[in-house]
Amino acid sequence: MQIFSIFRHPEWSMRRKLFGYMLILAMLLLFSLMSVLLLFGRFESNSKTTYSTLDIQMEVFEKDVFTHYDRLAAASIQLSNETTASLEEYMTQHELSFDNINNSPTDITAVQKMLIEPLKQKLYLEKCSGVFIMLDTTINETLPNAEHSRCGLYLQQNGYKNTDESILLYRGLSDVGKQHGIMPHRKWRLEFHTDQFPDYETILQHASLPLEKAYFLTDCFTLPGTSEDAMLITAPILGSDGTFYGICGYEISENYFTAYHAQPTKLTHLTCLFSARSKNSLNASSGFSCGVSGGYHRAPQGILTIKKAADGLFHFTGEKISYIGITKELSFGPNNSPYTLAVMTLKSDYDKKVTRTLLQNISLWSLLLFFTISCCLYFSRRYLSPILKALEQIKSDKRTTAQSKIPEINDLFVFLAEQDRKNEASLSSLEKEKEYLQTEYEQAKLVYEKAQHEYSHALEELADAKTDLDRLAYSRKNEIDPLDYQNFLKGMQTLTKKEKEIFEWYLEGKTAKEILELSGTKESTLKFHNHNILNKLGVSSRKHMLRYAALMKQEMQDL
Repeated sequence: MQIFSIFRHPEWSMRRKLFGYMLILAMLLLFSLMSVLLLFGRFESNSKTTYSTLDIQMEVFEKDVFTHYDRLAAASIQLSNETTASLEEYMTQHELSFDNINNSPTDITAVQKMLIEPLKQKLYLEKCSGVFIMLDTTINETLPNAEHSRCGLYLQQNGYKNTDESILLYRGLSDVGKQHGIMPHRKWRLEFHTDQFPDYETILQHASLPLEKAYFLTDCFTLPGTSEDAMLITAPILGSDGTFYGICGYEISENYFTAYHAQPTKLTHLTCLFSARSKNSLNASSGFSCGVSGGYHRAPQGILTIKKAADGLFHFTGEKISYIGITKELSFGPNNSPYTLAVMTLKSDYDKKVTRTLLQNISLWSLLLFFTISCCLYFSRRYLSPILKALEQIKSDKRTTAQSKIPEINDLFVFLAEQDRKNEASLSSLEKEKEYLQTEYEQAKLVYEKAQHEYSHALEELADAKTDLDRLAYSRKNEIDPLDYQNFLKGMQTLTKKEKEIFEWYLEGKTAKEILELSGTKESTLKFHNHNILNKLGVSSRKHMLRYAALMKQEMQDL
């Protein structure tokens, strides 16, 4: 009820008080209305709304990425099994071992002819940008760097339409590719190089049966000879006896990822990032990103530092641009560390939305406040106008004949008329009492003037006594040790501002209790200052100090 006491101020008019009460009532009603709307989520903050939107988008993006990569992992395992079956069938027909194929151009050519058409069909079937089979053989082991050279086939899509004209041969025998309508890539090479193959040693470490525990997603890397970034989902090619035949798998290029995983959303500048796991930052260069389906997509660059924002959001800061978004870990495969998914929107868009919402809220509250105040003013004026008119009549001399439309005011007129008659009777009594008090006042005035005269006489006697004291101090100058007195004078120069202030109070005759009240310090602090003053002045007591001070004062007056 403390708020209502504000309007009980005695100087406030009825109109102001009524307006205040009505304003409080209106504000309480508005507050109740807003509370109900907030309870039902009608006024959620921008951060909560953004988080909710991005969280839904994260679920869609996570499902898309996981389903896509998981499907390609299963396809890689199937490709490995089919390749193993084809190789072992070829070796059985020709009574060869896998070691016999190494360094044999004839057998390698035959194997590639056998594998290229099924491999092309795999590229048509799966959602990927490329497919490859790298065998643990080389066409000529006498060539330089042959220990890193491996034969095989690597087919890539040129664009996103699955036609014979859109497939290029990135690695493998060009004649074999041309015979199947596949032209060489502009950066074509005959064989793979394991020293350029991403995570090759790690893949070999996990090359064991069963294949369901051996597949692996490589780090993002740049395809040799090109500017295209890609990831490979690989599976080892193993014989039924565990013999290592090579590696196969599928390629997902950055451009393919961006096009395939473009998200349907209402957000204008959505950015979804798939990157290696990091604690307080994301390396956009080590992963892929996508944007809105058919919309604008600004791929993040470099390192994005991550800081917590409001309501579960994170602030991603890059060298040239900032984002607001959320993150989530995605576990993929038994041999890969968790990856990080990030769904973000431009911080500039978020800030604009916050500013727009703030302006809308300010406008809404301003209109509500204006409407509330206007209503309060109107109704308070309509209600108080007859009351104020009646009060004006009461102030006038015509209240005995005044009439009002308010019954309570008419009763008040009758009551005031009766009071006027009683007041006239009391007035004469007060006049007599006034005369009596005037007489008492004159007598008190004479007593005061007499006391004032006696006080002036006492001051003169005090001044004479002080003069006698100064003379006495001067007469006792010969009793004071000159050296101690000189030390006293030197000590006066070393006193601090506070110590000089206390010293002056002692000279004025103040007591310790009075000095404590004047200085506002504690008793222990005053004792500390007293001790310092006596030490600096070279005196042993306050009496000794005052004697030297009186002498000093006398000498100054003589000058």
